Amino acid sequence: MDFEAAIGRLPEGARQVFVLHDIEGYHHEEIADMLGIVTGTSKSQLHHARMALRRHLDRG
Repeated sequence: MDFEAAIGRLPEGARQVFVLHDIEGYHHEEIADMLGIVTGTSKSQLHHARMALRRHLDRG
């Protein structure tokens, strides 16, 4: 599985936070403001996104 396909399989919230943080370079505080969530949720979503991407990409 390629990286873009793996990102596409993420749940919406995790995908949004992953793209904003790891691809576009926003900080968690900025992401929280943009998405109307708390900073802790942004951090949690990013962690879940990274773990899911690792699983998707390890499977091939």
